[in-house]
Amino acid sequence: MKAWISLWICLLAPMALAEKNVSLVVDEVPVAQVLQSLAALEQRNLVVAPEVSGVISLHLQNLPWKQALQTVVNSAGLVLSQEGRVLYVHSQSWQKEKQAQREAESARQQLSAPLMGQSVPLEYADAAELAKAGEKLLSPRGSLTVDKRLNRLVIRDDKSHAQALMAWAKEMDLPVGQVELAAHIVTINEKSLRELGVKWSLAEAEGAVGSGKLTTLGSDLSVADAPTRVGFNIGHINGRLLELELSALEQKQKVDIIASPRLLASHLQPASIKQGSEIPYQVSSGESGATSVEFKEAVLGMEVTPTVLQNNRVRLKLRISENMPGQVLQQADGEVLAIDKQEIETQVEVKSGETLALGGIFSQKNKYARDSIPLLGDIPWLGQLFRHDGKDNERRELVVFITPRIVSVQ
Repeated sequence: MKAWISLWICLLAPMALAEKNVSLVVDEVPVAQVLQSLAALEQRNLVVAPEVSGVISLHLQNLPWKQALQTVVNSAGLVLSQEGRVLYVHSQSWQKEKQAQREAESARQQLSAPLMGQSVPLEYADAAELAKAGEKLLSPRGSLTVDKRLNRLVIRDDKSHAQALMAWAKEMDLPVGQVELAAHIVTINEKSLRELGVKWSLAEAEGAVGSGKLTTLGSDLSVADAPTRVGFNIGHINGRLLELELSALEQKQKVDIIASPRLLASHLQPASIKQGSEIPYQVSSGESGATSVEFKEAVLGMEVTPTVLQNNRVRLKLRISENMPGQVLQQADGEVLAIDKQEIETQVEVKSGETLALGGIFSQKNKYARDSIPLLGDIPWLGQLFRHDGKDNERRELVVFITPRIVSVQ
């Protein structure tokens, strides 16, 4: 087949601008010959490497010269580069080989480069934890030592790797946000709860019961879209002096304050507090009949994991449990004490300083009262005519008030 080439130039602009478009039609023409013809049109210096081979067929119409040249280079799978006023065309394999040579030379220079030692004192971050991630930034000859006494990193590596690791360590040495958590765990009746301004309701979950979907809350004061266990309520209270009002209600015997723990927790670090006792019980060792004593916790505990967010907000992962001694069960080998367990577990997002209320666990409290006429009601036998003994069942709810506040770290 006869190879042929046809090139012509279309002048689409005034000669002063010298902006040329190229029309190119080739049929099985050697790539080197097409490139040389294009270079001659613009009087450019062009060097085509010896490894460039093959033929090409093209039909280009009114393309800018640079685009036409790049099209030929791309179609042939070549690489175009420029040094000064000279254009070079090579194969991709040549480029990969040169890149490998440059990388090998860079590695050789790094191996021969002198090592330098630097220490990075850390103010906020833990040196041991930071070193685990920083080891990936070392060169093969580098080393990273932890000075626990002064909480610093000791780096020994070549200059480029050492400087990069030092800059990274300073970027990571930032103060971690801390959250102060003030909680009040109380049992309270519904009327007193309304007096505090707590209003909540639990809307039905979407879908059928048992579908595994989470419930949502229908109160205006509730936390929107808070994931909770079915049966638990979450709500806000208004900005009143909660601690003083709880103390006033306690004096009126309208509320029982079980505990008022205070915690200081770091960002993404769990903090917990427990109050109670451990109950011993006997455990049989099998056929031998020997027994040993083990312990079960009967405590009131709270575990919180805070996440400091933007815009002065805090996400709290809460787990609050109240375990109390229950019934004594008779077993073949002795008595076993049951533990009554009540637990709230949820994750919510609130503003710093905002008080959150968690409830939904109810208990019955029996009250015995006696109304009598002074002196006459205490007379034996006849006193029954002048007094009235009554029994009142009060339904109380276990409620946890928790207020997170972001603590600034200077």
